[in-house]
Amino acid sequence: MTLSQQAYSVIEDMIISEAIPAGSYITEPELVERTGLGRTPIREALQRLSHEHMVNIRPRRGIYVPSLEYETELRILEVRRELDVVAVRLAAKRASNEQRDEMRALAAELQQIGADLSTYAESIRETHQLLAAATKNTYLVESLLPLQNLSRRYWISNIVDAEHEIRISSDCHRRMLSGAAEKDSDSAEKAAYDLNDYLVDYATRAAQMS
Repeated sequence: MTLSQQAYSVIEDMIISEAIPAGSYITEPELVERTGLGRTPIREALQRLSHEHMVNIRPRRGIYVPSLEYETELRILEVRRELDVVAVRLAAKRASNEQRDEMRALAAELQQIGADLSTYAESIRETHQLLAAATKNTYLVESLLPLQNLSRRYWISNIVDAEHEIRISSDCHRRMLSGAAEKDSDSAEKAAYDLNDYLVDYATRAAQMS
């Protein structure tokens, strides 16, 4: 992992976990201090995060972390829904034996997952990265992962009953992994559609409560 990739991962985690709250500003010097990384990798990471709509770079003001609204999440899910299905179908077809073993292991972890939000969020990140990598399609990876990251941020920022939501979400992710691992593309596709149906329902419930 390059320093730029490391900076991207750290800052993204800070945003998704709300260590940098939505609606707030942060500066490059503050990020250098908080991450322990240099200005160049921080700047490169911010350019990438800006391209992915995770931050807005505002000259002379700093780095702004925008809130994710209900309408925005629905637009994200319109696109993500179909890309998730393409991803699991390709993963079921193209995954290596090693990747299939990793999928089975991760699915087993999700079967036993608890209600700790940070642990679950990391498991979901690993799930999507593994499935995306297994597609062997760089263009799909570059299109899908940023959308999944934005959705995960929305999900975490609006969660009320973590145990309930994790139970539903983890079942969908587990079935996506299992279907892809066993070359059952139809099962994996159904799980991907179920996940996105759940995410639309979740966003609607969150909007009604706000």
